[in-house]
Amino acid sequence: MNPNSPEVLKQGLTGEMALLSLEEKCAFIRRQIRLMMLEGNVAVIFANALSEDPEFENSRAAQTLFLHCLNRAAQATPLRRDVMEMLAAISPDAGQTTRPDIPGPSLPQDLEQKIFRRGNPAPDKLHATLLDMLIQNPAHAGAAEALLHMDFQLFREPADWLDKFRCPDNLADVWRYALFLHYAGRGRWAEALPLWEQMPEKNRNPYARVYAADNYILAGDTTSGIRAYTQALRQDGSLRPVALRLEALLSPTALRSRLLAERKTAICLYSWNKGPLLKQTLRALAETDTGNASVFILLNGCTDDSAARAEALRELFPERTYKIINLPVNIGAPAARNWLAHLPQVQACDHVAFMDDDVVMPRDWLARYLTEMERDPKNAVVGCKVIFPPKHAEAPALQSLYYSVRTARAGLLRLGVGTPAEGARDTGLYSFTRPCLHVMGCLHLLRTSALKEVGDFDIGFSPSQLDDVDHDLRTALKGYNVIYCGQVTCEHHQKSGTALVRDVIAAQRAIGPVVGHDMKLAYKHLPNFRLLAELAGEV
Repeated sequence: MNPNSPEVLKQGLTGEMALLSLEEKCAFIRRQIRLMMLEGNVAVIFANALSEDPEFENSRAAQTLFLHCLNRAAQATPLRRDVMEMLAAISPDAGQTTRPDIPGPSLPQDLEQKIFRRGNPAPDKLHATLLDMLIQNPAHAGAAEALLHMDFQLFREPADWLDKFRCPDNLADVWRYALFLHYAGRGRWAEALPLWEQMPEKNRNPYARVYAADNYILAGDTTSGIRAYTQALRQDGSLRPVALRLEALLSPTALRSRLLAERKTAICLYSWNKGPLLKQTLRALAETDTGNASVFILLNGCTDDSAARAEALRELFPERTYKIINLPVNIGAPAARNWLAHLPQVQACDHVAFMDDDVVMPRDWLARYLTEMERDPKNAVVGCKVIFPPKHAEAPALQSLYYSVRTARAGLLRLGVGTPAEGARDTGLYSFTRPCLHVMGCLHLLRTSALKEVGDFDIGFSPSQLDDVDHDLRTALKGYNVIYCGQVTCEHHQKSGTALVRDVIAAQRAIGPVVGHDMKLAYKHLPNFRLLAELAGEV
């Protein structure tokens, strides 16, 4: 193992890239560009990592990629001074982005880093600092854009400070562009689309067109949405997520609902002392189309009223197997999955669906999963788009999409971040199907024959976390496919008793509590890192 692995994990993306050669960094960035839309802060990290490499001056490929990242950062954060200064240092007309200089003071570097880094630990305090800065200098465009960024993270309205900002005349178009990105990124199409219609052509870059497309579709205008996606792809052919979204819109998958009757499926849940959420999940499940799928509920040493709640809902699942298994102790998540998977009735099924006890799923989730599973006998795992429960009058926050291996080398194995940016909303872009190497295990379907071949979930990851990651990687290493089905959206009520903002930040900074499991995962797959790197390139 790399002796610096804990520190690398703590530093996140920046720490990982520092370990890579320039060639490896370029491959890493190209892979990420094809996986997800490159958001502003990630683009800045990539640009810095490239430019700070000692071999940068000798690589035309790295310089081209640097400019791409820098332009994408400028498109995402049009008033961020450090990005503008880097662009100005190259050429006043570098690449796709040309904007006027920002007058007035810049944000202190340490403050800017705190604001734009992933998982900010004290967002309320930073917001207050920025607001005070704007009050002292009402024309401070950098502080205004940073406030928009913080409002996005905190699900706040900018109304409490917007009238205090005195936008310089030469920045009027850029400021309207920044407001468009703010509202469009939240799925607030009623505010975003009028700003888009007034936007000058010079600001209609690929990044903005994708947001416009999302919001047209949210507003019910699919034709305009398809047109905007198409124009974005013409401007930037590297936008693989946009190509997949466009394909899903133009050639939607025909739902094979008859598979509900033609295939035998076991639906398995395990729970520990979450009676109210378990009840909510079972009620939600009963309202979906699952045919005659059997239902198995393992109560993992529960000491609350979970057993009584589950028993009281038996009548919601008539004429099918509905089995409650009440264990005297909590055996942990991977062992609970294995217990359920080894039940003779489950092993007799074609497929087994594992779901958490705190999810709400759409009516057609199982039919869509089976449709994707049956496309190819090598498809062994199908998962979905996972969101936080909507609590605001805007698009819900993304919790997880799909993962690939982003770094696989001796001593370090890291999966890509499961969302494009912290607090990113589900505006619709990722509603497509694609292969990957891991999907979140809160609602996924497994092919039983492949599950038997791959083997049990590893109890070394008890009590929970990363056992599903490890199992998906082992499934891929056996030659099977892991499929992300973004047409299924699952609400995951993770830590539902706390504020949504804290949920988002806590979940997306969850690397801290599972560093030990992360290192276990890296050590376990150390012999496979070259093959995993190849698989990552293929997906």
